[in-house]
Amino acid sequence: MVDLLLRNAVVQDRDSMVDVAVDGGIILAVALGLEMGARQEIDLGGRLLVPGFVEPHVHLDIALSNNWEHPGRPQPFISIPGLNQAVEQRRRAYTSEDIQQRAGKALELACRHGVTAVRAQCHVDTEIGLKHVEALQAVKEKYAGWVTLQIVAFPQQGLFRNPGTFDLVREAFCRGADVMGGAANLDAGVDFRTHLEAAFDLAMELDVDLDAHADLLIPQEVTLEELEVVHLARCTIERGYQGRVAAGHVCALDSALPEVAQQAIELIKEAEISVISQPDLYRLGRDDLRHKRRGLTRVKELLAAGVNVAYASNNVRDGYRPLGNFNPLEEALILAYGAHMDTIQELETLLRMGTYGGAKALRLPDYGLQAGCRADLVVLDAPSPSAAIVSQAEKNYVFKAGRLVARSRVVSEAINHR
Repeated sequence: MVDLLLRNAVVQDRDSMVDVAVDGGIILAVALGLEMGARQEIDLGGRLLVPGFVEPHVHLDIALSNNWEHPGRPQPFISIPGLNQAVEQRRRAYTSEDIQQRAGKALELACRHGVTAVRAQCHVDTEIGLKHVEALQAVKEKYAGWVTLQIVAFPQQGLFRNPGTFDLVREAFCRGADVMGGAANLDAGVDFRTHLEAAFDLAMELDVDLDAHADLLIPQEVTLEELEVVHLARCTIERGYQGRVAAGHVCALDSALPEVAQQAIELIKEAEISVISQPDLYRLGRDDLRHKRRGLTRVKELLAAGVNVAYASNNVRDGYRPLGNFNPLEEALILAYGAHMDTIQELETLLRMGTYGGAKALRLPDYGLQAGCRADLVVLDAPSPSAAIVSQAEKNYVFKAGRLVARSRVVSEAINHR
């Protein structure tokens, strides 16, 4: 007798419905008409079953820092530097308890929307020390049964601005950090190559993956040598770190001429860099008086070249973005609009980006819907991937390692418990 049997599930890229048997937190079998007893059996009635959604890039330590009851920006948008200054002032007052409370609430919201793995960017700098890392480590332990959490040591004030930053980053990995972060635009007066190479040095020294913000600022036009992601790709190839590097944002790639962009994409592909697009139509390009740039990378061109592309929330109800719900289907719909991905095939690709794409970026082991994979599963109240995104389908059930961790408030009567 197995722990869980899901019957009559629609699974992406399969022609017919299947049954999925789960035991000991692992998928035991995927086939139609499985003959076995189960402690819990659910007839999905043709609903879509997907592996758990993955949130590959979110600033969890500052998430939900806006008023919960009255979401939205309390004052009009001024400028990106103004946002940075406001966040800097606000974070100085954060306590460990406050960070843990907000981050925990954020993970509960994400779990409710089917997210089973999160990579959290986490402030590390000499002004606040390791307070944020220690707080997120406590959250990671508390919610281990609900969400797999990776903590990125994110140098919020750059790596070179303040003495002692390098030693502090090293200590962060003794306190719970998992991944090395980077953001060259935060190191004022330092060439982006110097910053990225230093971040790479630390990642290799500590034998951890590298997750860098790249090309967040958007020039009107950019050459190949001016693209941060190009230097990141070259370093990855030279250092033999293929498959262990992720680049978030990569917005400036859209400002490059097509032939320049193609050269950059070929290097990204060769370096096996995962590109994480934030559909940040809200924040960027506000100073443009015409042809407003909206902060999207070349999603379709990257996908066509075989690059692993995922999407992420980035900021949720904080000083940078007062919007968002930790809902991957919502972010997928925004990206569908922004990247002009509206065919059935493209919508199916978006769903894979929010699941398999994110899992590859995080290098999650045993991920998927095959026998032997970890049973992180989401039942969507939709008959197909495109319907799930367009209709913003309800998440009927969310399982983490085969254990039910969330369910919709109203589950259709067509789903029977036995």
